[in-house]
Amino acid sequence: MHENSKMTSRNIRHRSNGTVGMIPECKIALLGSPGVGKSALTVKFITRRFINEYDPTLEGTYTKQDVVDNQTVLISIWDTVNEDAESLGRYVTWADCLVVVYSITSKQSFQQAKELLQELTEFQKARETHELPIVLLGNKNEMERYRQVSKLDGGALSTQYACSYHEVSAAGDYEDVEHVFHETVREVRREAERHMPLKPLFIEEKPVSVTDGGSTHGSPHGHHARNKLATPKAPRVVPKRTVSSFKFFNKGFKIFSQ
Repeated sequence: MHENSKMTSRNIRHRSNGTVGMIPECKIALLGSPGVGKSALTVKFITRRFINEYDPTLEGTYTKQDVVDNQTVLISIWDTVNEDAESLGRYVTWADCLVVVYSITSKQSFQQAKELLQELTEFQKARETHELPIVLLGNKNEMERYRQVSKLDGGALSTQYACSYHEVSAAGDYEDVEHVFHETVREVRREAERHMPLKPLFIEEKPVSVTDGGSTHGSPHGHHARNKLATPKAPRVVPKRTVSSFKFFNKGFKIFSQ
């Protein structure tokens, strides 16, 4: 693919006359060794087409407006080339999520993915900010007969670095590739929710008004009035009246004594 055919997010925003600026953006950087299919995955998601051959020395940013869970989002994907320390710094600074890609048909690409995960972990810890979510992605799973990296190996590596794990094929169904990118957007949203600042809780203490004898506001006796009102009165005890067991109410009955 020629470099001129790669459209950057900046170009798309310019052509949208500013309307895209109101849509939240999710920036995803695809990392991995050459030949694992980063460009093929990106183009498949953007255009629904599979292109097999790319210039491995070119990198670019693609952007697509999509809907994930009924929410419109602008998905920007950086198809990267370099893996040196300086380039990793640029990718981490730019991205909201990092996707490390390897080929299931190449043990060497899987080993490079391991080293890349370790470098990213150390780099992010040194930044003294919250770490970006990372996704481990095994590509080319349509080539099962040539598999060199098992799903168990991929799952174990993702567990070791506490990242999400998927297998997919850029040459396969579009829905599978779309699912991976949509899951990445969800991962970014969950990470953002975990780091949202909590709103402080304010408890307002309102003055107590006294209805008997007027309000306490502006009165020099207001403080005493509030204290008096705040102290509950003791309940009044009403003594029980004792009733004689031999009390007669029938006036027609008389007792005569001799």
